[in-house]
Amino acid sequence: MRNLRLGISLIGISIFSILILDFLPGPWVNEMPFADSTFVYVVMGLVFYVAIYFLGSPSLKYFGLPRWHFKTGVGLLVGSFFVISEITGSDNVHLGAIISIRGVIFLLAVGFGEEMVSRGLVYGALEKFGNPSAIFISSLLFGLMHLNLYTGGDWDPWEAYWHVTSAFAFGLLACALMIITRSIWVAVIFHALCDWSIVFDKTSANLPGRQDWGVGFWEGVTVPFSNVSLYIGCALVLLWIDRGGVPVWVYRLALKWKLVKPEVQYLAN
Repeated sequence: MRNLRLGISLIGISIFSILILDFLPGPWVNEMPFADSTFVYVVMGLVFYVAIYFLGSPSLKYFGLPRWHFKTGVGLLVGSFFVISEITGSDNVHLGAIISIRGVIFLLAVGFGEEMVSRGLVYGALEKFGNPSAIFISSLLFGLMHLNLYTGGDWDPWEAYWHVTSAFAFGLLACALMIITRSIWVAVIFHALCDWSIVFDKTSANLPGRQDWGVGFWEGVTVPFSNVSLYIGCALVLLWIDRGGVPVWVYRLALKWKLVKPEVQYLAN
């Protein structure tokens, strides 16, 4: 319970550190694009990184490199599908080499900071209550953290609902990737690349707060369902595979490619 209270307190600090960007009068770290946000996310990630080690969180077992296993390959394949879809579906505006590099560093900082909070600290603190609870609650809090983008008098509740719902489902998939690959760094990179449109899409089409008051109730409720169902479906499949629920033909293919050792006990459906 002490770790849980501390985790909640640190989540509050992290949300405040993100919110403060909305109230600062212009650049304060550097005039360079993305410098302010990159600085905040890196500091936030480092604070939680140190806290996770200090607390001896169970999530520390995911802080190494991905395990060498065919299940990792399955996870990377699924993650690559979403990353490629995100990149090819963006406008990919030309920003110049230097700004593009800064943009990628910013995306990595976002992935690092938010994954340290959600998958590193919160998931680790809740894992003792069972893996399903830890995955669900950490992903829910991850989704709610994105409400900071919808402040002010002109915010649209539909936009906020769509973003939070999609972020929650995305969090489930990121958590599943961490578990099946045994590495939080896979989730960090996956997170960063799936935010590609933040930097490389036309900003006018992606600014939070645009008004969608004309959306009907049923339409508003169901708008995110396609993305949400895809995220959740893939997450459940990855978790099922991680528990040993892999078809026999997949296991035999892995044996043929020498991705697993035949003497290792294996559950196959």
